[in-house]
Amino acid sequence: MKENLIKSKKRVQKHGEVFTPSWMVQKMLDTPGIKEACENISATFLEPSAGDGNFLQAILERKLSAVIMQYDERSWKTKSLIALSSIYGIEFLEDNLEVARSRMFLYYLDWYEQIFSTKLTSRSDIYKSAYYLIHKNIVRGNTLTQRHPVTDEPIWFNEWQLIKGHSSLVRKVPFALSELLGKKVEDNTIVEGQLSFFDIDDNFKIEDEAFKKTTEIEEINIQKVYLLGD
Repeated sequence: MKENLIKSKKRVQKHGEVFTPSWMVQKMLDTPGIKEACENISATFLEPSAGDGNFLQAILERKLSAVIMQYDERSWKTKSLIALSSIYGIEFLEDNLEVARSRMFLYYLDWYEQIFSTKLTSRSDIYKSAYYLIHKNIVRGNTLTQRHPVTDEPIWFNEWQLIKGHSSLVRKVPFALSELLGKKVEDNTIVEGQLSFFDIDDNFKIEDEAFKKTTEIEEINIQKVYLLGD
């Protein structure tokens, strides 16, 4: 079936919106270094122009396959959430953002049902935590300005750091995208444009110890991470 790579000529002209075909997504993820990272469930990915989530879903597919291949069945639920927590995205357009989030969530629910032969209910901790992680990790913003395109607020994420010696405990460390990139926003001008996750520094970690010490840090079992709220 032929893929629709554009929604309208107007959106292409105004936003430079052109979606990447599935075959190219897979080819790019097979790039040496990227391929291995997709098989590491805790390796972080940031897609600065998430679109409808085709890259994000493809990465999630590979990470969830790695969960099954690399870990004991008893840890699959926890490991699947760790994999989910490692995938980040920024999208300029609100409608694309909602599609990307829904796409990730529905894929995760389908995967869970297929693997465990049962549907996740909306009351379950894993359902709530998966939803929470996706909405925290995939946000609306302009990567070029590191700000929200409407409110002009800085783009904020959380790093879900694994606690050494604990298989399911994570530490929530908030950080601003601009600080992660080592940049300062000079003005409030919104510049529209597209970037690739290949343009982002591979070292997607918070290394500034001073920043860590002055940032609120919370620890929790990842299966109940939704309890942290906003």
